[in-house]
Amino acid sequence: MYKYDVCFALIYNEKLNRYTANILTAAIENKIDFAQVYLMPLLSDNPNLQELLPLNHKCRKIAVGITFMTTQVELVLSLVPKIRALIPKALLIAGGPHATGDPYGTLTKLGLDIVVYGEGEASLIDLLKALYNDKDINVCGTTYIDQDGSIIVKKRAPIDLNLYPPFPYWRNRFNPIEIMRGCSSACHFCQVTYVYGIPRYRDIDNIVYYARLKFEKGLKDLRFIAPNSFGYGSANGVKPNTDQLLSLLFKLRFLADHFGGRVFFGTFPSEVRPDSVEEDLVKEVRRLVNNKRIIIGGQSGSDNILKKINRKHTAEDIEYATEILIKNGFEVDVDLILGFGFETEEDIEKTKQLIDKLIKLKARIHLHTFIPLPGTPLFSIGFKPLNNNVKKYLTKLIGGGIAYGYWSEQERIAYKIEALKRREIIYDLYSYYKKLKIVKC
Repeated sequence: MYKYDVCFALIYNEKLNRYTANILTAAIENKIDFAQVYLMPLLSDNPNLQELLPLNHKCRKIAVGITFMTTQVELVLSLVPKIRALIPKALLIAGGPHATGDPYGTLTKLGLDIVVYGEGEASLIDLLKALYNDKDINVCGTTYIDQDGSIIVKKRAPIDLNLYPPFPYWRNRFNPIEIMRGCSSACHFCQVTYVYGIPRYRDIDNIVYYARLKFEKGLKDLRFIAPNSFGYGSANGVKPNTDQLLSLLFKLRFLADHFGGRVFFGTFPSEVRPDSVEEDLVKEVRRLVNNKRIIIGGQSGSDNILKKINRKHTAEDIEYATEILIKNGFEVDVDLILGFGFETEEDIEKTKQLIDKLIKLKARIHLHTFIPLPGTPLFSIGFKPLNNNVKKYLTKLIGGGIAYGYWSEQERIAYKIEALKRREIIYDLYSYYKKLKIVKC
């Protein structure tokens, strides 16, 4: 006799995938009562998976989920055989941005059984229900390989964030409140639009409810997850809905003052698009938040690059937004990316010119190297290694305290991804699109 009908073990990296683990745990435990959820954080690249063994005797049905990013592919490649050896009867479920960006490689080379495609809450719940009821597990929101070798993608409609808690507070596990999911910008280097679709928002009352709950649990700081914080409530995710945004911040400010807490908005783990910065809005936001620093997603100082990566704003917009924010009492970090496959010396020079202007405004530069991510239009183009002169320039900026970032580590990651592509561990969509069948459900 088994103790549990269904056990779901979620393997994740505590540093990289903690928010996802919390969100999925919250959804499952809030909506169904027949599945026992085990959280298994990875604390090293050579984890001890022996904790999985008792599931063989405790559980009638076992599912093991692995949520991961492209930077974790090699680890997953090593984990899957070990998991199968420990619990042969387990269904192995892949999730996260990499599995959605490259479902073919995930299923054929990493060796997982099924992919939860896109956002996972509703799809994973339906999958576990199917497992519990001995039904077909290829539910809406999954990707799998059919008997004829076709890659079937069952696309689910976007979920309503209000139907799911942002974290499993009953486990005393918390994270920033996700107030916005999806993005209308469809930047060609970023997975957000291609994984989550167009923007949706958690309602103000729902946000305030969970903010109050965090304060009542003794937490003092409120942070939020949004691709573009100033786009909250916007019709297109870019042009601010000033009334909606300020209504949210007024209520959060009132709540924070009552509990002696703080509100951080437009800063880590979120950012602000430069074309969402309006001076009247900035003045109001400055009064209502505790953070002094705002992060702007600038990405490049070259209008040529900005056009090619589909940013829909200019380098001048970045400079203007920075000036407005600093003028009204904020400090500003600007994200900039180098190493796009089509980047020219002239493009780099334009970015350096923008950096000079931003430094004069007293902004700080957050440096990145382009990492090609599967499922995005730029994955097939790849990255261009930075030359020694550019590397010296970036090192000098960081040494002077006017820039920061893991650009060097990101360059190494980009090399690794290119190598995995050559080994055919990771696939470009164009290499298997003829086998792809998309079913809307």
